[in-house]
Amino acid sequence: MKAYPQPLPVQPPARGADVLSLKRERTMYSVTGSDRLDDALELAAPLNEGPPAPAVSGAWAAIESLLYHPGDKADPDSERNRAVAADRLAALVACSWPRAELTALSYRHGPAEEDALLGKLEVAATNAERCQILAAALGGGDKLALSLPGDVAAGQRMTKVLANPFRELGDVRAVFEGVLRRLYRQRNIVMHGGTTAAVALDAALRTAAPLVGAGMDRLVHAKLTLGLEPLDLVARAENSLALVGDPLGPSLTHLLD
Repeated sequence: MKAYPQPLPVQPPARGADVLSLKRERTMYSVTGSDRLDDALELAAPLNEGPPAPAVSGAWAAIESLLYHPGDKADPDSERNRAVAADRLAALVACSWPRAELTALSYRHGPAEEDALLGKLEVAATNAERCQILAAALGGGDKLALSLPGDVAAGQRMTKVLANPFRELGDVRAVFEGVLRRLYRQRNIVMHGGTTAAVALDAALRTAAPLVGAGMDRLVHAKLTLGLEPLDLVARAENSLALVGDPLGPSLTHLLD
């Protein structure tokens, strides 16, 4: 009989569905009565570490409760009438992605000797300012001093996005839509098919959980800081994706502002 030096975990690792805005804004829950966003967070709670079936069903219930409107027009015989919520969440996450990448890269730039870019980043007062500085540097052809392969790849991605934001963000949105629609189909298999052993269930959760977490984080942040309702923020995201890259359109670092 084999002995293990350390206790074995009783559950799989977390799936990366983190809503960090709750911590940053020092808010645990709503105390003003019924709140749809608060209810959605409770529904989505199993997504991070819960069993697959409750995770997928709770996650989709949270998404649909916030991003589907009864007035949405669609073919009643098609799944598109509910999957529109997945497309809206994809637009929201696509808009939040460049700023998240640029923020992370701004802290990874580490030249052997301090350069002009590092000097500007060190005096920036907020992450928003760091993003603007880094975006201007990458757009101007500057090279970042990055050591990890993942960071190098992120820098290359951001360089491409800055060169053609409309096309690149459109492609990213399409990928996110596919991931979140797959989550919706797995939810239907669980809830309507009555099975918890679908072949693609674990894979769907692994890819969708971080996107759902990122989307919920943006919804929470907008509600706590700007008082924006979920569908209002999504409308802003869709408008930004349509206008990004235009001289009169939004900056890549302020798509949700």
